[in-house]
Amino acid sequence: MKKFFYKINNTPIFFRLSMIISVVFFLILGLFFISFNNYRKEKESSICNSVTQNNYLAISKIDDYINDINNITKMPLTYKQGDDIYMNYLYDFNATQTNPYPFQLLNEQIFEEIFTYKNSIDSCFIYNLQGNGDYKVKHSIYSPFNPIDESWFSDCIDSFGKPILIDTYELPNVVNEHLKPLYVFGIARGIVRIQDASVIGVLLVNTEVSYFEEICNNLKMTPNHRIVILHDDYTIYDTNTSNIATKAADFFEAIPENTANNMVSISIDGETILASSMKSASNDWRIVSLIPRSELFSNISHMQKRHTIMLACIMALSILLIFWVSRQIVTPIKRLCKIMKLAEAGDFNTHIQVTQSDEVGMLSISYNSLLEKINELIQEVYLQQIASNKLELQMLQSQINPHFLYNTLESISMMATINDDDTTSDMATNLGSILRYSISNINQLVTLGDEISQLRKYIALQECRFGSQYHITIDIEPNYYSITMPKLILQPIVENAIYHGMSTIRSNGKIVITAEKPDENTLLLIVSDNGIGMTEQKLQDLNDYIQEKNNLFKSIGMRNVNRRIQLFCGSEYGLKVESTLNTGTTVYVRIQTNK
Repeated sequence: MKKFFYKINNTPIFFRLSMIISVVFFLILGLFFISFNNYRKEKESSICNSVTQNNYLAISKIDDYINDINNITKMPLTYKQGDDIYMNYLYDFNATQTNPYPFQLLNEQIFEEIFTYKNSIDSCFIYNLQGNGDYKVKHSIYSPFNPIDESWFSDCIDSFGKPILIDTYELPNVVNEHLKPLYVFGIARGIVRIQDASVIGVLLVNTEVSYFEEICNNLKMTPNHRIVILHDDYTIYDTNTSNIATKAADFFEAIPENTANNMVSISIDGETILASSMKSASNDWRIVSLIPRSELFSNISHMQKRHTIMLACIMALSILLIFWVSRQIVTPIKRLCKIMKLAEAGDFNTHIQVTQSDEVGMLSISYNSLLEKINELIQEVYLQQIASNKLELQMLQSQINPHFLYNTLESISMMATINDDDTTSDMATNLGSILRYSISNINQLVTLGDEISQLRKYIALQECRFGSQYHITIDIEPNYYSITMPKLILQPIVENAIYHGMSTIRSNGKIVITAEKPDENTLLLIVSDNGIGMTEQKLQDLNDYIQEKNNLFKSIGMRNVNRRIQLFCGSEYGLKVESTLNTGTTVYVRIQTNK
């Protein structure tokens, strides 16, 4: 290890500075990638929970709706069980295949009652056992629909009045205003005549799949978020509507029926898709959410690329700057060392040409002065003085290294101040003003105008860093500016709003600072944001922490502000925080004005 440090200490300055910058760069890069990776995992977990909740809500709505339709199919028929006339009409309809007008009127009453229960119902049919019957459809129908060959029709007859859930199918012989196929799903139930315990007809109630469309569109989290409702390998509904009422793709078999709070990754046409599934507890239907992974994390990937390129540019610029600075330092020193070797050989007449006014130039001037002094001393006392001067020169040379290191550091500092970058200059000016304002007497009273002036400089620094991610507005009447108050009250509160309230806001963030005077002796400053807010419990804990009733938070800024206000104004003054989760946070600062 000693040998390693010995070799490092004897390497060129440029190499050492470059090595330090490289180590810092790769440490920052590593932390940068770790942070992005953790953020990606947290976002994926959050999305997974949201999708699972959405799946549960969708399945619950669909189950509730199917249960409602199920009950609707029972109600009119239960009412008609006591109507022998209606049952006889339906029974005779099987034998004669004729539909008399009184029977049509009774059917119309049933249809009207069913349509009254649910506005989303599309059509109702009452069939005899040969598939002939009466109907009511919201759209024009140009030919009766006979379901005699459909499996669900025979299942209704065999099930003796139990409901049969019918998967999505295209309702035939219908003309609608969109001139597109009309897909419906429904519930059918056999009509049982109690007198002879026989099934004499079938009731079918249909709903358009637009009901599913509304549910699924409300659940979409990204533009290409695909939501599919399946029954085994049959597609009940798909936001990609061309797949409705078709056999489901094979990749659905790789998705578990219930993914719980997890999402599985599958590949579709070479693209990684995050899939979540939940099956209904009431029937065999299940809902599947398919979200392209690249779409979820596109903003993160773009941000990661931008930051990587930015870090690489900073690294390259730093190396070039180090090379330039090291040459500015090393070249004059090498020239000085060369002339010093001449002096070591006895040539005290060769002086250094001074071309710089920095520390290295001052060192050269000092060395030239030293040579002149040595020549004077040589003339006064020849051999004895020469020996004395050699000793003095050796001592001076031994002092050059620490003196040089000190001057080198000062030189680096001065090189930074002569940079012509206007933005950097403005930021440095604002930062210097804030630092001078901060480190001066903290107990000094200032005016509200002074506090706002410093706050505007702080806001300018933050806008350089965060761009248009959020906007800070100061809306305070100028006649309040002369009010005296403790210093550094607003900046910690605005900083807290930025780093906590705006932590998940990517655009359209707002922080508004206002003031009012509820009475003659009180100034009320209000700092509001539309950030993430907090729960009621966290809000209570935060207010207690500010009042020093607990130690649940690490940040001390707002607690210190509250303490200084109370020391200056009294215990009835200070900070109070109000917040609503996902809506925003407001901090009220109450200050006494007659101090």
